[in-house]
Amino acid sequence: MSAVDQLLGSVLVGIFIAAILYGITTTQAFVYYQNYPNDQKLLKWMVGLIWFLETLHTGFCIDFIYKYVITEYGNAPFMNVIYWSGGITVIIGVLVAALVHGYYVRRVWILSDRNTILTAVVTFLAVLRFGDYTLSEWSVFRTRKLPLMTLAGGLSSAAAVDLLVAGALCYFLERNRTGFQRSDSRINLLMAYIINTGALTTVFSLIIVITFAAMNGSLVFLAFVEIQSKLYANSFLASLNARRKLMNSGARGANGYPTYELSNGGRSHIRSNTTGPVLTDGRVQIEIFHETTRIVDSPMSPTKSVMSMGKEAYAI
Repeated sequence: MSAVDQLLGSVLVGIFIAAILYGITTTQAFVYYQNYPNDQKLLKWMVGLIWFLETLHTGFCIDFIYKYVITEYGNAPFMNVIYWSGGITVIIGVLVAALVHGYYVRRVWILSDRNTILTAVVTFLAVLRFGDYTLSEWSVFRTRKLPLMTLAGGLSSAAAVDLLVAGALCYFLERNRTGFQRSDSRINLLMAYIINTGALTTVFSLIIVITFAAMNGSLVFLAFVEIQSKLYANSFLASLNARRKLMNSGARGANGYPTYELSNGGRSHIRSNTTGPVLTDGRVQIEIFHETTRIVDSPMSPTKSVMSMGKEAYAI
């Protein structure tokens, strides 16, 4: 295996995967703007900024790998130089992760009923991650070396943020179960999504630390770094685009409420897709408003589902 294969082969494959994920990011951004034109301007600008940063990230990734495998191919001394566009890709990835973490901090703040301590801990870890990565890049450009301790600190902070956010959101969702099947099914769906996305980014953080420490002299870790940026962007956009599916989940009758049909025998069963209360052949169809749900599209604002039993649950 040549030096180029050993050093850059994994990075090339990682950038190919990152480019595919960028296509998914672009599609998700397009779907978001098509389906949610009434979202807050701040959120729309945030989506546009993340897409723009990911576009730059993809371009710099291509420039970085092109320089090594095409322009400077066969130039052995250049293999020991960290080309500037490689560092820029990492910086952009840090900015994307910081924006996404900020969005998740906002969700924790809302769902926890403005729990100051929990929100402060998550914010501290997110800022620590950003600071460690910034220090890592400064060390790279100044000494041409990347300290393991600095990289591990930043990635450990990122993993802690992802796990803490996922755990907090799942805890508060579980605490606010209402006993109504439709609401609880939405909570189950949200929890499954939160756990999966949080676990994925956490696993990538751990893989980056392990490959950097165990495979000294290789850039395998950099391939996972480039992919991780795309995972953060796609998880953010997917959480926004999933709102319509959540709102449409569950069977509904007229006016969006579950309907029940009562026969003369006193037995009842659920009936959906009706046009309203009717009286036919001795049977009375009654819409029972067991649950009133108000869902606001904007995830930047607190939303609540108010139940007829006096309970309330939060939605995100």
